[in-house]
Amino acid sequence: MKRGTVYRQHTNENSSQTGRILLLAVFASVLFMVIIGRLFQLQVIRHDEYGEIARNQHFGSITLQAKRGEILVRDTHSGELSKLATNTTLDLVYVDPMVTEDKVGTAKTLAPLLFTRKEYETCLGVPDECAYEIKEVPDLGSFVPVETLWTIDDSKQVEMPPEDIEFKTYSKMVDEVAAQILRKISKSEVDFVVLKRDVDQNLMADVVNENLPGIFVDTKRFMIYGDPTLIPESRLKDVSRVLASHLKELPGDIETKLSRRKVRYVFLKNQLEPEISRKIKELDLKGVVLIPEHWRFYPENSLAAHVTGFLNRDTIGQYGIEGYFNTELEGQKGTIYAEKDPLGRQITVGDSQIVNAVDGETVILTIDRIIQKKVEEILAEAVERYKADSGQVIIMDPFSGAIIAMANYPTFDPNEYTDVFVLRALEKDELVEKTVPVFKLNEKNRYVPVTDEDLFNEEIQKYIYENKFGPAVFKNKVVSEYYEPGSVFKPVVMAMALDAKEVEPQTTFIDDGPLEIDDFEIKNADGKYRGKTSMSEVLAYSMNTGMGFVAKKLGKKLMYQYLTDFGFGDYTNIRLEGETKGNVDYYKRWSKAQLLTTAFGQGIVVTPLQLLTAWASLANGGKLLEPYIVDSIIHENGVEKTEPQVIKRVISEETSSIITSMLVNSVNVGVAKPAAIPGYVIAGKTGTSQIAGDDGKYETGDGSTVTSFAGYAPALEPKFVMLVKFDRPRYGAESTWGATTAAPTFKKITEFLMDYYNIQSSI
Repeated sequence: MKRGTVYRQHTNENSSQTGRILLLAVFASVLFMVIIGRLFQLQVIRHDEYGEIARNQHFGSITLQAKRGEILVRDTHSGELSKLATNTTLDLVYVDPMVTEDKVGTAKTLAPLLFTRKEYETCLGVPDECAYEIKEVPDLGSFVPVETLWTIDDSKQVEMPPEDIEFKTYSKMVDEVAAQILRKISKSEVDFVVLKRDVDQNLMADVVNENLPGIFVDTKRFMIYGDPTLIPESRLKDVSRVLASHLKELPGDIETKLSRRKVRYVFLKNQLEPEISRKIKELDLKGVVLIPEHWRFYPENSLAAHVTGFLNRDTIGQYGIEGYFNTELEGQKGTIYAEKDPLGRQITVGDSQIVNAVDGETVILTIDRIIQKKVEEILAEAVERYKADSGQVIIMDPFSGAIIAMANYPTFDPNEYTDVFVLRALEKDELVEKTVPVFKLNEKNRYVPVTDEDLFNEEIQKYIYENKFGPAVFKNKVVSEYYEPGSVFKPVVMAMALDAKEVEPQTTFIDDGPLEIDDFEIKNADGKYRGKTSMSEVLAYSMNTGMGFVAKKLGKKLMYQYLTDFGFGDYTNIRLEGETKGNVDYYKRWSKAQLLTTAFGQGIVVTPLQLLTAWASLANGGKLLEPYIVDSIIHENGVEKTEPQVIKRVISEETSSIITSMLVNSVNVGVAKPAAIPGYVIAGKTGTSQIAGDDGKYETGDGSTVTSFAGYAPALEPKFVMLVKFDRPRYGAESTWGATTAAPTFKKITEFLMDYYNIQSSI
């Protein structure tokens, strides 16, 4: 029994030991598999990610900025190129507090260089725009009770000190600047982080209303920024989450920006004058660093601003050429990788790698600088005279499709594009048009649109944009906004009917009154009905009833086919940011009325560029050309030249010749007569279209129309084709017509062009 018992105990001990060994082996195997799996994940699956981390830890890097490509225009006569957009290289100065030893001496040395006597003189002239507080704070003791001639009941009144502003001396200002620099470079932690630039008042108001610790707005620079030292660590995630919802960014990205960290980069000033940069370099101050920066500069200010576009604060192209060609213009940044030791110190004898920056490509436009400048001057004067909301002019070479001029008014200066966001208080009894946005401050101190009731409440302070329409002026309406063209569309439809042999210039119809169709009538704008009338007279007197006759001859299917052939309802493929394509409904969805109204330019929407492109085919013998505004692009390895592209023939040469004769007749004897120039043969047509309201009905009254004029000259050998358009002119009843607004403007520009191109009189 004892031996058996002993045997069983021995067996249990062996089994227990074997089990432990087996368990250990299994654990070791599992651990091994986990390690292998983790290594596989790190070395294979996430190799690139961790390799990048390792490289960043082992190498430091310096970004080499690429120089952005220029945008150029040519003077046709001299062939000389001028810069619409270029770059200027100026230094930025910053201080590394961890390297700077004599902070007091550094601040005193830099102060007179960063606030020069020249800047001081400028501040004296415009103190409110000075970067520093230059006004001397008045002594409270100067407010003394005095006897005045206008006292009542012999009481004492308080007389204010003289209105003359006293300014601090230059030496005192330098001392204050030095003190500011010293405070900046003495900080141990980052206390200023830009979160978003170019923000509007409403977004700034929303952020202020959140009452977040350490988060501020700068209403003068339209900026939201933070001070990480004022944000409690326990609130950081919450602050980041709230900001993310307003700024449309990831909470983690904002949290990274707002995390507390040591100061290694203290910005002092950028865009230093070259002479100041030279002096700072010569001083060789420890910890003071100059970095060259490429700044976008528009030498011609607002000239062709809608064509050029601009760069935002993040150096991303917006609108126009800057937006469309942003990638090509910006080039590719370069990098210098410098090897570091395990403590993060640069190894000057170690390996380094340089990836050179590649400068951006240069874009040369087809725009003629001299013509563009003159057209903008004439357009601006006309918009103001006719009290229109806005106006546009496009001029094209009808035989190539090259854009000679493209102007919008109101305009803006791309050097100071943020100025369009500035609001001003509306003066008492000041009247504004209903199309001008009006704002008020709500209970949350946010600018919001006023209601109709607010407009008539004198107790409410109202605000408008200083330029009336704010950032809406960025839009190039020539390519980005469609409209119902009105009678200026009639020649295109007439050309379709002529080409299809449905009518001839001598074809007549009986004009005995309005056309009744569906639930409404089609009337002639002048209220006259002329009995037996030819197609030439239909165009000359801009008769809607006659165009209804033409539309019936064409029919829905054929008209739709011609409309699409002319490019309506599609992109022109001009290389400008923001082009829209208008709209042409499929003909099977047309009502009977839509067929007729389309013939005189209502019920169809087009862009001004589409319309002018169609007119070019009337002028050039019937070919639809692709419009282009980029003459050439200068690449690193050569020049890419734009060649004229014929899309298709839309009408015959014979039709082109016939419609030209009819349009000459319209200028000579018809409603387009205000565009006539003695001694020259001009082909043209007026246009006046109503504007559809939000309720689907057309607006009425002053400022409810779009007026236009399209034409080309000299008619038989056109040098140019032009469209002039005004949005909502309002200068009495007479100015609401194309004949009294757009036609005279067309004439004025044409007279200039005839002289510029040295085109001699032919009559």
